[in-house]
Amino acid sequence: MPSPPTIAEDTLEALEVEVVLEWISSLAVTSGGQQLVLSIAQEGGASLVPARRQRGREALAAQQADHVPSLARCADIVALAASARKRVLEGLELISIAETLERVAELRRWAERYPRYEALGKTILGAPHLPDLCTKIRLAIDARGSVKDEAHPGLAAARSTIRKLEKQRNDKLELIAEGMFQKGMLRQRQPVIRGDRLLLAVRAMQSSRRAGVVHDRSQSGDTLFVEPNAILELSNHVTEARFAERRLVDEILRDLCVGVLRSEPRLADAQNRLAEVDVAVAAARWAKEVEGCYAETVAHSRGMRLVDARHPLLLRTLSPAEVVPLGMQIGTSFDLLVVTGPNTGGKTLVLKTVGLAAWLATRGLPIAAAIGSEIPDYQAVLADVGDAQSLQSSLSTFSGHLLRIRRILAVAAPGTLVLLDELGTGTDPEEGAALGQAVLEQLLASGAWTIANTHLGQLKLFSLDVQRAENASMEFDPLTLSPKFRLLVGVPGASHAVEVAERLGLEEALLERARELSSRGSGTDQLLADVGRVRREAEILRESASDEELRIQQRSRDLAGEEAASWQRRRLREEEAEQQYRDHYRSIQNLLHGDGASLLGRLPVAERADVDTFIRKLQALLHEDILNQRWLAFVKSLKKGDRVYVPRLRERLMVIKVDGKRERVKVRHGSMEVMLPFRELTWVEPPPGEDD
Repeated sequence: MPSPPTIAEDTLEALEVEVVLEWISSLAVTSGGQQLVLSIAQEGGASLVPARRQRGREALAAQQADHVPSLARCADIVALAASARKRVLEGLELISIAETLERVAELRRWAERYPRYEALGKTILGAPHLPDLCTKIRLAIDARGSVKDEAHPGLAAARSTIRKLEKQRNDKLELIAEGMFQKGMLRQRQPVIRGDRLLLAVRAMQSSRRAGVVHDRSQSGDTLFVEPNAILELSNHVTEARFAERRLVDEILRDLCVGVLRSEPRLADAQNRLAEVDVAVAAARWAKEVEGCYAETVAHSRGMRLVDARHPLLLRTLSPAEVVPLGMQIGTSFDLLVVTGPNTGGKTLVLKTVGLAAWLATRGLPIAAAIGSEIPDYQAVLADVGDAQSLQSSLSTFSGHLLRIRRILAVAAPGTLVLLDELGTGTDPEEGAALGQAVLEQLLASGAWTIANTHLGQLKLFSLDVQRAENASMEFDPLTLSPKFRLLVGVPGASHAVEVAERLGLEEALLERARELSSRGSGTDQLLADVGRVRREAEILRESASDEELRIQQRSRDLAGEEAASWQRRRLREEEAEQQYRDHYRSIQNLLHGDGASLLGRLPVAERADVDTFIRKLQALLHEDILNQRWLAFVKSLKKGDRVYVPRLRERLMVIKVDGKRERVKVRHGSMEVMLPFRELTWVEPPPGEDD
């Protein structure tokens, strides 16, 4: 018999955590990022959470400023390195490793360009830089995954031999085929390929006149596929030449695989860092989809505060306007909240919304709530939500709840959030209420924060007389008999049983008797109604203050957005100015070295000194200009393996050689190597979408 689930496993299932993680994982673009998101559910310890949270916040800010780092074309290089231990990798697999390393290099430039995203930058800049491996692969393998002729001294010769032999064989076979076709011996003039052999489709009735080796026959037996004796030797030479070429290609691929295996630990480190960045970007995308945010992490003394929280899974089928938002606080004036109200009023949804938000926040992920939400770092979120009945263990619903509650009580402590659904139900109401009260008292004593749903009137009264406890209810419209799905903190819930019965058409005499019996009771409903009225008035005042606070926060966010937009506009103006400067600088230098030199040559000797002095001063001013100093620093930093943007070609190209003396670089453009002067390059980033 399998062991019973732990309370942590119960909580994950009750809150549908894994469904949400799968959603976030689907927004990641790397296999490492997808796996890392899913592993968060089983993650132990909280050491990784602060960095993940900060990276996520920065990714969300980058998304809002349209600065999101791209992780496209990142392969699973760890899996490829593992495969290289068992077999020789194919050319396209090696190219995917090179593309991933190039993406790491591009991300490093992104981090240097946007230093304000410190946590993302620290993760990216810590990734190993492997330009030698990347360059070695690019020099040996083309974009289609084929080994280049230049990859081995003998490869070009081997391929040239193959082409010559194939031409000789094809020419000879064409003559043979033409003659046989004219005699009616062939089904078709064109040769048929079987393996690496060229064969002729000979009619079976002409087999006695054939002169060659039969390699195959048609299903009907009417056609034989024959290799003429006249080309057998040439075909054998072609096969031998191809074997020789394949040996060279395998040798090159094996050598590249050795380089991959030597770099395996650094490749794993690079992929782990890419995965961490991918998780941050995916979480930011998810936050945008659910109109969420990263909750502020606060001390436990500040309590938990949710502003306009919604259950994210509802937002998959409904728009935010169709989902009633949840606003609540716990841990400030009270640590226990008892929620009451009729069935289908949304009590369970409140538990799931609060629990899921708390769980996501304590794992460093965004929540489906508005800015202004505050959640402390809980040590644990413990939930008993849903039907706990187990047919396999012959447990009733009540017994199943008790087993979960027992496991919760064993670990409840300060820093834990406990969520209990339908507390005390499933048994005798009086005994269930007594047991439920005892559970709530123990949870209060443990220091845990608790939200519990119940129908039992005794538990409604319990929270009125206990310090650090509060009542809440789900708003219900007795006129329409419909829930409003709105949580009213401080307002105890009424059953509305008589009102509902009246709307359903029960006899007036029966209703009068019910009211009479109700009035003889303990007065609980009247007490709750009075308390509810007073607290509802207080709730209105609190909501008014909260709305004003939200307006202030929104204004603050608007100002921050305007500042970011202003910074972006300033950066674009600076880049435009820098590019214009380079254009003017080149024009002036051309004039000085062209027309200026020609002018000096035509002037009398006595006048040349003044003009030459003027030209030198002008060149000195150009050289000392701050924009020119930035340009010089850029070209001085160029090295093999860098990727630079070439405006004339509208493409970012990889540097394969730097010639500082002649002020030029050799870059790879497709299958060609192109030598470009420094002035053809730019340190200004390409326009968005031009160099994905």
